Amino acid sequence: RAHRAAALLVAACDRQLAANLYGVSEPRVALKARHRLGFAAYERPGELSGSALLGHPAALAAYAHAIVRGAVTEGLAYVELRGSPQKYGDALIFLRAFRAALVDAAASLPAERQPRFRFTIIADRRDRESIDGVVALAVAAKEALPHFIAGLDLAGDEGTTRPEEIAPSFTRAFEVCLPVTIHAGEGEKADAIWQAAYHLHADRIGHGLTLGEHQQLATRFRDRGICLELCPTSNREVVGFHDPVVPESAGLPEYPLAALWAQGLPLTLCTDNPGIARTTLSGEFLAAARMSPAGLRVWDALAMIKQGFVHAFLPSDEKERLLKRADAAVYRSVLDRFDAA
Repeated sequence: RAHRAAALLVAACDRQLAANLYGVSEPRVALKARHRLGFAAYERPGELSGSALLGHPAALAAYAHAIVRGAVTEGLAYVELRGSPQKYGDALIFLRAFRAALVDAAASLPAERQPRFRFTIIADRRDRESIDGVVALAVAAKEALPHFIAGLDLAGDEGTTRPEEIAPSFTRAFEVCLPVTIHAGEGEKADAIWQAAYHLHADRIGHGLTLGEHQQLATRFRDRGICLELCPTSNREVVGFHDPVVPESAGLPEYPLAALWAQGLPLTLCTDNPGIARTTLSGEFLAAARMSPAGLRVWDALAMIKQGFVHAFLPSDEKERLLKRADAAVYRSVLDRFDAA
């Protein structure tokens, strides 16, 4: 598969790739409701990336260099990558090789500019039979690569399997205290978020867009410090929210970021799948500002960035060092702006 995907990427021109990967699902707005393929239409652009390529060792160095280059360009100090190494061949061999490739790709950078990378293993809720094995893999990988493996993620179309049905499979992850993030509340009712929090003991929730519909649960999230990972671009594409620069989104609901933030909920912004969404973390903050009627203040953006550090799947001592480093960088940047003014 990797050979065929690589051949297509090399042989096809940009116009052909854009037409076949993205064009068939345009306009990419509210795909789950508007497109005949539903959630699968959102995933279409990923057909020639991820597991299509990463099953071949030759892809690792190129992927690692692209990831490091993107992180440095964005000024990122810490990056949690997510993937499904069980789909790339021998998962532990892949993880060791990929970690080494990231180290090599960043080796020429000064120590203070080298991003810290960790990896979260994804279990796909649509493949119910594989989840036990993926959880076992995550536990084994955490033991083998404790400084690289961040945690366990449950992703995929929420409509296929409910958290309560999967909970027994997560027991081993709970036993070894593996951090868990769950995709929930992306177009589904708040009940899905409740189940993720209580049945799967989520430390973070991917999306959680409907949390505001359940005030008691929102209060519980705030009090327990469960962080929401909002992804404006993919949320617009999958669920459908108004974005003033996207004409096809006219008449769609207002993005709930401002309402969730006003309730005091811990939240941060993420890229979801940046290859599919064609976005960056900076792009997500710009999208969030556009999609929020009152915009997004710089201080709120900084607070959301800090929430990303606070809720990172890191040991507390390392998290504290990263936070101090980031705080110092932000402080210097703010001072420079005042001096320039």
